[in-house]
Amino acid sequence: MTAQGARRGTPMSNQDREEEGPLSEGPLSGPASDRRTALRHSAVFPAHVDTGNGNKRTAVIRDLSVSGALLLTRARVKIGDEVTLSLYLTGDPNQAQEVKGRVVRDERRSVEVSDIWPYAVAIRFNEPFEAIEPDVKALAEKQANLGLTPKET
Repeated sequence: MTAQGARRGTPMSNQDREEEGPLSEGPLSGPASDRRTALRHSAVFPAHVDTGNGNKRTAVIRDLSVSGALLLTRARVKIGDEVTLSLYLTGDPNQAQEVKGRVVRDERRSVEVSDIWPYAVAIRFNEPFEAIEPDVKALAEKQANLGLTPKET
């Protein structure tokens, strides 16, 4: 799929996802101790990432669990950076849920897939964020039923 197709909101097929290459290659394949053990939900939704300088940058959450998130962003962050994520799970731009965490993995995405989002970043939350589980699960199921993300098993 072209970047132009992605901008028009055309859902990516599984074949398109495979062509991107797995996000676990390179720096994102860090130590097993940095990997989430909680159930991950594949859901795509907007977020903001604040690296502590007061400048919130737009991000897209690619998957989320109560212990962390994988996001695509234009923000440059480094492993170990403390961040605050504002998660927009309900579709209401005025209703964000905030969670603090630290960057445990990062990757510069290949030019072929990084037109808008050049960085893939894994965040481990400082504390489990149990309150988001029902909203994230519902959003993941809704997107899967629409064919936008893979169905959870």
